[in-house]
Amino acid sequence: MESWDGYLIFIAAMGAMFFTSAVLVLVWALKHKQFSKLNQGARVIFDEEEPEGVHTDYFPGEAAKAREMLAKEEHKPLKHATR
Repeated sequence: MESWDGYLIFIAAMGAMFFTSAVLVLVWALKHKQFSKLNQGARVIFDEEEPEGVHTDYFPGEAAKAREMLAKEEHKPLKHATR
């Protein structure tokens, strides 16, 4: 049976190279301000047809249930908070 030393050295070297490259990529991203304004980039996908905060996507068959629930909520009287 062969010695595992060669395999272990190879695996450790590959792990070290992966870790080093991951750190270098994160340093590059920080220097080039890739992590600034993340919230602004997250809102780019919203527009007038699909506004932010409005549920417009449903699984098949759930859209009718959602419309029914929305209609019921629109006809409910508003509850006033009492102290």
